[in-house]
Amino acid sequence: MTKSYDELTFTDDFMFCKVLENNEEICREIIELVTGKRISRISSLQKQRTIELTPNGKGIRLDVIFEGDDKIYNIEMQNMTNEDLPRRSRYYQGILDLDMMERGKKYEELNDTTIIFICTFDPFGAGKSVYTLKQYIEEAPEIQYNDGTNKIFLSAEAPLSESITKEMRDFLDFVGGRSFKGDLSEKIQKAVNHAKSQTEWRKEYMFLQEKIDNAREEGLKEGREEGEKTGIIKSIVQMKKNGMPNTQIADIMEMSEEEIEALMAENSR
Repeated sequence: MTKSYDELTFTDDFMFCKVLENNEEICREIIELVTGKRISRISSLQKQRTIELTPNGKGIRLDVIFEGDDKIYNIEMQNMTNEDLPRRSRYYQGILDLDMMERGKKYEELNDTTIIFICTFDPFGAGKSVYTLKQYIEEAPEIQYNDGTNKIFLSAEAPLSESITKEMRDFLDFVGGRSFKGDLSEKIQKAVNHAKSQTEWRKEYMFLQEKIDNAREEGLKEGREEGEKTGIIKSIVQMKKNGMPNTQIADIMEMSEEEIEALMAENSR
C-alpha cells in the first residue's frame, strides 16, 4: 500500500533523497560516521542522478552522490532484502568509474570512491551491523589491494553488534525505527519534519505516486484483458519510462528485483 506523505520516514526513498540533497551537513556527518574520516572540503552534492553512458545502455539511478576532499561518495538506502547486492555494488562502482572517464579523466586520475549501502535488513546474515569490503591478494593476504574503491554495508537489523560505537548504534537504532537518540538522529528527524512542511515537495510526491498508481492500474487493467504476465510487464515498462529505479518498482509490484529483471529480459527477446 502506498504511504501518504505524512507517513514517510527517513528510510523511504523520496524522503531519504529530499533530506540528504538539502542538508549537506547531514551527508557529511553520515559519511564521517561510516568511514571514520573527517571531510574538510565539499565540492558538490547531487541526488538521484541518472547516469547513461550509451544511447542503448542501461541507465543507473544513484540516490545521493557527494564529493568531498576529492573523493566521491555514493549513499544508497535499501529497504528490501536483495541477494544481488554485492553485484549491484560492483555495477555501481563500474558506472561511477566510467562516468568519470567520460568526463575526461584518465584511469590513473580516477577519484577514490566509497559506496555506502544503508540497509534496514542484514545484507549478509552474519549478525554484523557494519560490513566493510576489503580486497586482498589470496597468495599474500597481508597485502591490501588498494584500487581506490571502498564499499561499506550497514545493517539496522536488531540486535546490533556490540563492537560498534555509540554514535553508530544510535544512528542504526534510528534507521531501524527502534529509538530516537543522538545528535545525528535529531538532525535527521528535524530535516524530515521540515520536509513534511514543504508544500511543493508534498505536491511532487503526490504527483509521483499518482503516476506510479496510474501506471500500475493501467498495467493491471491490461493484464486482466491480455493476461496477468503481460500486464505486469507493461506496468514495469511504464514505470521504467517514468525513471523509477528497480528497487522502487520491485517494492510497488511486490516482487524481487531478480523477478523484475527476468521479466524484462524475457520481454526483450
